[in-house]
Amino acid sequence: MNESEIKVFISGVRRYFESIEPNATVVIEPPFIKDNGRQFLEYTGIIAIFGKARGAVCFTANEPMLRQILRLLEEDLADKEALCDLVGEIANTLSGNAREEFGRDFMISVPVVSVGGDVKYPFPGGTRNYVIPIIWHSETAYLLICLT
Repeated sequence: MNESEIKVFISGVRRYFESIEPNATVVIEPPFIKDNGRQFLEYTGIIAIFGKARGAVCFTANEPMLRQILRLLEEDLADKEALCDLVGEIANTLSGNAREEFGRDFMISVPVVSVGGDVKYPFPGGTRNYVIPIIWHSETAYLLICLT
């Protein structure tokens, strides 16, 4: 991945948070590479990528951030299933935004959701893990881009 490709994902993150809260203050810290291990929080939405690129795009967040988003979306806050649906939906939205930019050869799957920090998913070997920290309402989430 190059800088302009990473900027596509960063732009998608900004658009997402601005769509749920106009004039939102979302801080996107500089991406970093984490070759050993991955940065997972309580809830992770995973989108498999295939076609010209191969790998996965993941959005991972803790419950407080997801509950704040659900509150803004006027959704039921008591249901853990709603948290899982939301994290998968966010991963799908961010990947879909990238697909619009990268074209139809950037194919995405339906979301897979994992609960807990120990995510079991067949990530492809030999890829770099780009981690984009996202801070919104004093909560931190990560967008993980793992593509060949």
